[in-house]
Amino acid sequence: MSAPAEQWRVSTIEGIFETDLETLKQWILEGCVLPTDKVSKGTLSWIEAGKAPMLRAAFKGEISVPPPPPSAPPPTMDQVGQPNQAAPPMESAANQSIPSYEPQAAGHDTYVHEGVGAQNPGAAELQNRCHNHPDVNAKYVCRVCGTAFCAECPRFVGTTPVCVLCGDMCKPFEEVRSKAERREFQDSGFGGADFVRALRYPLQHKLALLFGAVAYGFMLLAGFRGQVIAFVIMFGCVSHVISQVAWGRLHRSFLPDLSSFSMWDDLAVPLGLGIGIFLVTWGPAGALMLALFFGVINGSALSNTGPAAQASPTVTQEDVGTLTDPEADPKKLEEAYAKVNSTRPGSVISKEAERSQKELNDPTADFRKMARLLSLSAGLLILLVLSVIWGIFYGPMALCVAGYTEHFGSVINPLVGLDTIRRMGLTYLKAFGMVMVVKIVGFIVSIIVAIVTSPFAMPFFGNLPANFLDGAVTFYFNLVVACILGLSLHKSADRLGIDLR
Repeated sequence: MSAPAEQWRVSTIEGIFETDLETLKQWILEGCVLPTDKVSKGTLSWIEAGKAPMLRAAFKGEISVPPPPPSAPPPTMDQVGQPNQAAPPMESAANQSIPSYEPQAAGHDTYVHEGVGAQNPGAAELQNRCHNHPDVNAKYVCRVCGTAFCAECPRFVGTTPVCVLCGDMCKPFEEVRSKAERREFQDSGFGGADFVRALRYPLQHKLALLFGAVAYGFMLLAGFRGQVIAFVIMFGCVSHVISQVAWGRLHRSFLPDLSSFSMWDDLAVPLGLGIGIFLVTWGPAGALMLALFFGVINGSALSNTGPAAQASPTVTQEDVGTLTDPEADPKKLEEAYAKVNSTRPGSVISKEAERSQKELNDPTADFRKMARLLSLSAGLLILLVLSVIWGIFYGPMALCVAGYTEHFGSVINPLVGLDTIRRMGLTYLKAFGMVMVVKIVGFIVSIIVAIVTSPFAMPFFGNLPANFLDGAVTFYFNLVVACILGLSLHKSADRLGIDLR
């Protein structure tokens, strides 16, 4: 009676598997196990596979382990290592060399062998039928050749299912199909279907939508502190939606988990990110507005002092000589005295008062001041227009960066967003257009709500029903915007380096 084969465990990005030494060497030769993966012999501690003495030759390629022959596969083993007498007979080698397999009964799906491409099959290519038993649903799929098996057909090494055709590990069929469907959805491109999907997204969780809209609407009516809480609720939901949808989790609730509430994570961070979004989008426009505002004041001061300075003649050395010359011409002496008198404070104040009175009585004075200001601040106005365009265009991307990274430094750094826009390309332009459509529709709906509820306006309190309904509508449309941005990130995951495994 031969000694039982040594059992090894290997931990890869695909999971933890149990196998024997020869099969593990074969996986190493096929590149399925890397030197940095962890292995364990029996109950020993985990070490890097490249440091295991018994596996060094396999990593160096100094040995050759042929795959198990498909014509004579070993008997399947159950989890305790006993032969499974109920294992089904395998097909002949001649039949297995054919690249395609016809079903044995009408109405069954046809499996087409994809070769190397079978490592990443599409959802349509994954047939839910066992390769050996077309009338039985598949439970495992080989990760290399893509062959589907039922629960009885793979060869089990410990608890790890192994393909009887190529000897590689098998994975659960549902897991592989789920990944294939997510991959196909990601590769389908960003377009109108995603816009419709975003409109429906908040309606998937009607109770959560109702609760969030009511809470947000009531907080808007509770003064400044209530508005701050409303902003935290809104931004928390928006950032949660962007993050979840970017990972492809479209069926998760948009309400964040507040079971373990934290003042820092659930209050301070959203406020900080909101401030960062405002600074990076509308900060330049605000700074230019301040510059123009102070420019108006300075321009007015210059316009006030300019005429007075021009009206006050300057006393020259010649005038001083005329005043000190006893034989000076009387006419020149009178002109010199007039210049000296005009520089006295009383004369200056009197002339300034007359000029101010004329400006007050002149209806075109303000327009002339503005014209002078515009002529002096044309450059600032051009920059102001450009900064407004920047705020509108970059706003959705700033929200993306804040929702996905939740890092203040990344939010206020426009280079992060610009690089993301470059990588997304046309996808961001489509998302931006969809966001603008939602914003415009939301604005129109808010106007309609204000008109319909105008009879309910009350003195000192305002139109409370309109404010509440407008808050609820705003909550819904912001969730739609967040879903659009999340979908655009998800569809650009390959370009942004987002790992969706």
